Amino acid sequence: MKNRIIIISLFIAVTLSACAEKKDEFRERLNYYNSKYRFRITFPENWINYSSFEIDEIIDPELKIKTVFFALPTRSRDWQPLNLPAGYAALFSVRVFTPQQWARFAEKYSGNRKEINSSDRKIGESNNAVFMIKNSTSLPVDLYLFMKDVSGIANSFRIVIKD
Repeated sequence: MKNRIIIISLFIAVTLSACAEKKDEFRERLNYYNSKYRFRITFPENWINYSSFEIDEIIDPELKIKTVFFALPTRSRDWQPLNLPAGYAALFSVRVFTPQQWARFAEKYSGNRKEINSSDRKIGESNNAVFMIKNSTSLPVDLYLFMKDVSGIANSFRIVIKD
């Protein structure tokens, strides 16, 4: 009888600890942290399947920057992503400029609606980086509803000073 109680107690303890781990993993997944560029973004729960992809983006021949794309899987068979794996569509990106690159970009593109649309904006600045959010201009139909979340996600952007 004692053995049964011990076994049942152990089973319950293991089950509860496994559930707690999954909940913590879920929360961690929604709190994106980029250790390379030292920033955080928080996603709503319906973005649990997002992926991030870092690429070198060439804005023009003299301006190549690091960009982190945030994408969701799409069911659209006709969607052809640029710079991302098949089956993903980027809803927004965070561009990472050096201060010198930012000065050049602002000087060259501040009035250019093709490069900076009304929702694109600078979202943060540290000593060695300037961060800009750039919204996607086209999406597959199955992801339109997620665009309403991008403004709130952008507002959650934080630069991390210390780990």
